[in-house]
Amino acid sequence: MGEEQIQFNILFRRPKYPVIIISSDELSSAYDLDQLAAHCFFSEPFDNEIFVKVIDSTGEEFWYSPEHVTLSPGMAFKKWTKKQIIELYNNSPNAKENKNSYPIKSLSNKRLSSIISDICELLL
Repeated sequence: MGEEQIQFNILFRRPKYPVIIISSDELSSAYDLDQLAAHCFFSEPFDNEIFVKVIDSTGEEFWYSPEHVTLSPGMAFKKWTKKQIIELYNNSPNAKENKNSYPIKSLSNKRLSSIISDICELLL
């Protein structure tokens, strides 16, 4: 008997790495396609949603459909702001468990991609 494999599909375009995966129980980060596929496969959407959200390093939102094992750009064309991403992390179970938070000061001096990279490092 061979090992069963599940095909992880990406529609339209790939996200720019690193990415933040927003699951119902925690945040996680991925730096390549294999990590992204693994995190998405084991993530659960929030109760009132059918997709697991993924934010790439440009702040663009992607949606992972567990039913179709497919990642695609969010159809609402939502772009996350620096403040929203920091608040997402600071209010996450990860930050509470590790008793750390990301500073929300001097946002105009920081690039969005740097903030996402920093938060991805905190999620490791």
